[in-house]
Amino acid sequence: MAGQTRRAFTLVELLVTIAIIGILVGMLLPALGVARESARRSSCTNNMSQIGKAIITYDADKARIPGWRNTLDSYTKVMAGSSSTKGDACVSWTVPILPFIDQKEIYDWYENYAGTAGVDDVKVKRIASYVCPSVASDMESQSPLCYAVNAGTGAESLIGSGSSVPKTQPRGDGLFFDAAGNSSEGSVSDPWYDSERQNYKPARSSLSQVAAADGASSTLMLAEKCGLTSPNTISWAANPRAARPNGNAVLASHVFMHPHDLGSASRDDVRVINPTAETRPSANPVPSGASLDDWVLRYPSSRHSGGVVAVFADGHARFLSEKIASWVYCQMLTSNSKAMEPEGRAWNWQRYEKADGTLVRYIFDDEDLDK
Repeated sequence: MAGQTRRAFTLVELLVTIAIIGILVGMLLPALGVARESARRSSCTNNMSQIGKAIITYDADKARIPGWRNTLDSYTKVMAGSSSTKGDACVSWTVPILPFIDQKEIYDWYENYAGTAGVDDVKVKRIASYVCPSVASDMESQSPLCYAVNAGTGAESLIGSGSSVPKTQPRGDGLFFDAAGNSSEGSVSDPWYDSERQNYKPARSSLSQVAAADGASSTLMLAEKCGLTSPNTISWAANPRAARPNGNAVLASHVFMHPHDLGSASRDDVRVINPTAETRPSANPVPSGASLDDWVLRYPSSRHSGGVVAVFADGHARFLSEKIASWVYCQMLTSNSKAMEPEGRAWNWQRYEKADGTLVRYIFDDEDLDK
């Protein structure tokens, strides 16, 4: 009808509409956050699968996997030529696999290393495959690393009395061993490179050895180590160091390891994935000179809710719950658990208590990962 005015919203109707919109947004935001985290976790899994495939390809090419520390001809010769840089002459497992994750240019920098003068330093380069998207913005290192490999207790076995005593890491209690040769950390005349080298035999592992022992599908290869308790300054280019026995896990080792010797606490009360100061396995006092509590570096951790992404030695990836039993986790660390019997802390951690109180050896069951 001509001249009729259009009825406007009342204040009550406007407030009700705004309230409904607010409720809908409040309902959608958590779902959106979950969707974003799911996408980040999927990207993280893809990163780790790529690294796992690179290690498998390296094994097919070299008949062994990289060690947790390794030598490269040019880089090692230059760095070992001076007593001030000799301790940095080895590279982590992160370097030998670079050609297999589409980073051959960075690998060639190491292979053709002639000193840093006038040369772009690739050690500060960010490699996307090494970074979990859930923590990418929090990593303070210029060349961050969010992932670590399974070293069992091996990385702790190199420190001992007498630098002239040959040392060999146990080959069954982990997967990544010292492929560069074993020596006393910090020795000015590191025997892995000089005339004494023949007295120090590197412990090497291949995936065929794993398949013939505990089995590749039940042996952990790779896991996240970038949770809230983990330092955000870890660099993939850090030069590896041997850990102290039952002590410092070392920021530059790029590994996760077996728990300390069993304490008085029940293993049911501890957490070996995403541990906290209250739930971690009991440990000996932090060694003199250690800059961080050992446990923050020893165990897998992530920013994903409820667990970590992990890759097994056969290349398959899956999500491991932080509620996993310690004996299940520790059995997956060994590549040859029979070789660990009947003594040693790797063996002790792989037993569980029956109803009558007796401890029996745990045999891995994939269904236990779904509990």
